[in-house]
Amino acid sequence: MKIPRDPQNDFSPQQVAYRQDWLSKMHGRDYPYLFGSVPTEPDQLLGTIENYLGLVGVPVGIAGPLLVHGKYAKGDYFVPLATTEGALVASFSRGMQLLTEAGGVTTFLPDNQWSPDEADSPYRFRGDALTKISAICLRSPADAASFDSWLRAHAVRLSETANATSRFARLKEVTPIFQGDIVGLAFRYETDNAMGLNMATKGNEAACHYIMEHAGDLVTGYFNTLGGDKRFVPDEAKGRYVTASATISAALIERRVRSTPDKMRRFLLACNLVLSQRGATAPNIHIANALAALFIACGQDPAFTTVAFRNASTCFEVNSAGDLVASVTLPNVLVGTVGGGTKLPAQRECLAMLDSLDDARKLAEIAAAVALAGEVSVAGAVSAGEFTRAHTELGRGRQHVRHSDVVPSVEVTS
Repeated sequence: MKIPRDPQNDFSPQQVAYRQDWLSKMHGRDYPYLFGSVPTEPDQLLGTIENYLGLVGVPVGIAGPLLVHGKYAKGDYFVPLATTEGALVASFSRGMQLLTEAGGVTTFLPDNQWSPDEADSPYRFRGDALTKISAICLRSPADAASFDSWLRAHAVRLSETANATSRFARLKEVTPIFQGDIVGLAFRYETDNAMGLNMATKGNEAACHYIMEHAGDLVTGYFNTLGGDKRFVPDEAKGRYVTASATISAALIERRVRSTPDKMRRFLLACNLVLSQRGATAPNIHIANALAALFIACGQDPAFTTVAFRNASTCFEVNSAGDLVASVTLPNVLVGTVGGGTKLPAQRECLAMLDSLDDARKLAEIAAAVALAGEVSVAGAVSAGEFTRAHTELGRGRQHVRHSDVVPSVEVTS
């Protein structure tokens, strides 16, 4: 038994209805919520899903305001977050309000560009890029040196071949990785406003095909992808590299979250030191929450949360004035505003809410600021002894909860 599909027009309303009817009859039940979801135009779905049946609605809440001072993100933002975890939006909103009242979040996203007079400088920054690794199979391990020489001589042509496959992706570096009769090739691309994974896949395919055509006496085949796209690989450029920081006065922390900078600092220290003894990685509190909720709302690939949070780091320090200096660094934020889920109408509306329809770097800076808001909010709640109460009341939908008990109110003016 095969799933019914039409290779010519599988997203037509008639074909979708036929597939829905087939599934209902096979299982002997209806799916009114799944099948009755808001329709989406076929051209918007193309490239995002196969065997389409309907849409699964994920609740979207709004958090903010979040004041950001960045190179790309500037001003106040109200942030859409998609989640089914009660208390998450309230917690992030509280953190955003705290940071905004403290003067806002400063974000920084370095780029890869340098001026012509810096061309000979040893300085290189490998963030704001995407690395995709393929593997070439040599006829013999003894051919490694000859292939390396060939690769050096043809690197420019490989770059041209890969770049011809995309309007956005530009190959900047090819690094060989030798292992017996296998040579890994790490291709590093700049991807403009695209997240770029599919672009990199096409570029690598073209480059590997060129190698097969022109180095056939040395190679027997290739593997275009090695399954590392959604795995964390240390010291590999993958996504946007972005930082966010803020200074929050002790008085504001005491008034808003009923804690102290030193309690919050000690809580983060306990998180990292105690959990590291059990092999925990990712020296942050819960940046995955920020990324997953923002990614789903804005049409990003949520699987890349696993890459982005794995080496994201949070730091709390207390300065000489007794105030909290809070910062996060996210070296691997894989976001884009071109292609994939960003084509879908609701996701585009969420991107528009953040004024990020055509600016992936702005979205990355906002993501870092959102992550910082989540870190300071949870640290404040736990160190004040209020985390369990908030999650019990909001997470379980207790009817008597007063939202203002958990999240300070904020006046919104136009």
